Amino acid sequence: MTEDSTSRRLASVMRRQPVQPRGAATVAAILDACAKLLTDHDYDELTTARIAERAGVPIGSFYQYFPDKRSVVHALTLRGMQQYVAEVERLFGTDDVALDWRGAVNQVFGVYLRMLDEVPGFGRVRFSDVIDNRRLDPEADQYVFMAARLGELFAARFCEPGEPSADTVSLAFRMSVEAADALLKLAERVPQERREHVLLAAHGVVMQLLGEVFDAEQRAD
Repeated sequence: MTEDSTSRRLASVMRRQPVQPRGAATVAAILDACAKLLTDHDYDELTTARIAERAGVPIGSFYQYFPDKRSVVHALTLRGMQQYVAEVERLFGTDDVALDWRGAVNQVFGVYLRMLDEVPGFGRVRFSDVIDNRRLDPEADQYVFMAARLGELFAARFCEPGEPSADTVSLAFRMSVEAADALLKLAERVPQERREHVLLAAHGVVMQLLGEVFDAEQRAD
């Protein structure tokens, strides 16, 4: 995940990006305020004034960087996914990563569930959710971003070069993250005693979809 790719994605959701430390601190405060508000409130209850007040910044400073509340929420989801992918990259850069793809999936799934519990706002509005019935530029699509990077990491570790193709692995991860995301949202809405059942179903779907790629690779060997 390069700094340039991060900047491109942020540029697609922000009015402008900060160039000075003070501006960066303002943007961080706005995103942190949005995350905290989303912990206790629905998206429809948010307003730009409410976010700015919680962030402790003038409303004019808010509009310097964001055109509306929707753009703040998308920037927040982008930041969350970048944090998640960075955590997974750190895992894959250590000797702690599992020796087989199934074990590694369990680990990255566990990282995601941990962040849902520990990171304010993470998962409250996930990936490129449709908000106000519009989608952002495809460059900001978190499904594409996350699937591509996870596919690269898993293919490099568990596949022979070029087999299966990068597109095949990326598509398998994209199907997996979109399907799992739908079930994770459901887990938030069902009674607490049923949540574990839904989470297990999400895990099973991911294993099945990825197994069609990685188990086929092992059979070919």
